[in-house]
Amino acid sequence: MSLDDDARAELERLEAAGRLRVPRVVDGLHGPRVTVDGVDVLNLASNDYLSLAGDRRLARAAAAALDEAGSGAGASRLIVGNHRRHVALEAAIADWLRVTGVRLFTSGYAANVGVLTTLAGAGDVVISDELNHASIIDGCRLSRAELVVVPHRDLRAFETALASRVGRRRVVISETLFSMDGDVADVVALSELARRHDAALILDEAHAIGVWGPEGRGVAAEHGIVPDVLVGTCGKALGGAGAFAATTRAVADLLWNRARSLVFSTGIPPAVAASVHAAVDIVRGTEGDERRRAIARNARDLRRRVPGLGGEPTSAIAPLVVGDDREVMRMSSRLFEARVFVQGIRPPTVPVGTARLRVSVSAGHSEIDVESAAAALDDAVRQR
Repeated sequence: MSLDDDARAELERLEAAGRLRVPRVVDGLHGPRVTVDGVDVLNLASNDYLSLAGDRRLARAAAAALDEAGSGAGASRLIVGNHRRHVALEAAIADWLRVTGVRLFTSGYAANVGVLTTLAGAGDVVISDELNHASIIDGCRLSRAELVVVPHRDLRAFETALASRVGRRRVVISETLFSMDGDVADVVALSELARRHDAALILDEAHAIGVWGPEGRGVAAEHGIVPDVLVGTCGKALGGAGAFAATTRAVADLLWNRARSLVFSTGIPPAVAASVHAAVDIVRGTEGDERRRAIARNARDLRRRVPGLGGEPTSAIAPLVVGDDREVMRMSSRLFEARVFVQGIRPPTVPVGTARLRVSVSAGHSEIDVESAAAALDDAVRQR
């Protein structure tokens, strides 16, 4: 069979299993409402938690930088792509997160892979939560370190792994706010375990940065925890694109020299760096506090109206576990017909048998939006 024949056969198997992915097309500004496949819908599928992706202030900052620097970085930042806008954004994030070193990456995936392959290798041990993001899983595998996967949020399993594994370096890694479950890691306990066993702690704050903690600095900051490396994204609550590792100056400089996903990638466009810089300024201020309060209020209200939604009470991520892959997509289609867009999430993104509607609220959703979403979700559940 040819490669094309093999691809067609694999696509048929995915479709038969209810796991074929077909992207929809979005038009216009991203926000609490969005146009998907030509239909205006209430958007409950986004990671734009603070409703900044469509904010005109970010667009104006990007436009000014676009006029100044053009549309692209032109090269890897280590060659001739290290624009002053990149440097300014790294400095702003370092000041915001109270660290001495920040390094920008092109994506959260690139950041996790780059950090893990730089800081762990053969002879090391990485201990990872079983529900960590795919980028963490792949980074662990590519690092060539011994990988110990522990049950979700199982502190005893983390401690057993630390006590029983010996390596040149041991690394504990976990998301803080888990992207598909909306629950939160016990970062205080993880930090204490890492300290007691002389291990490094890496926390992925992708879905918490901007949303949780003082000034939106994340779950770790909320509990006064300083990890060895904090990985955050610019493409979720900050409304832009790219990602960063926040750490010490020495570790950040090591990433310049060892993180292949950084060294061999063209830098993010300077205009994107400028828009994210504008977002950081908003997030740190009183407006950021107001938007975080709005997220918590909407999250609580939605859970009150729709029993069965998972996640922490104030988490913007509120999964509704359905189980069957085909059924979750039927429910997603029924919601779309009701002009509410909620994406169905299936394996391998989530474990087999836990397909779900990943519902997410934002700061920009109104009380009426939440009421409408709850009514549509309730109706979709009743029709199962």
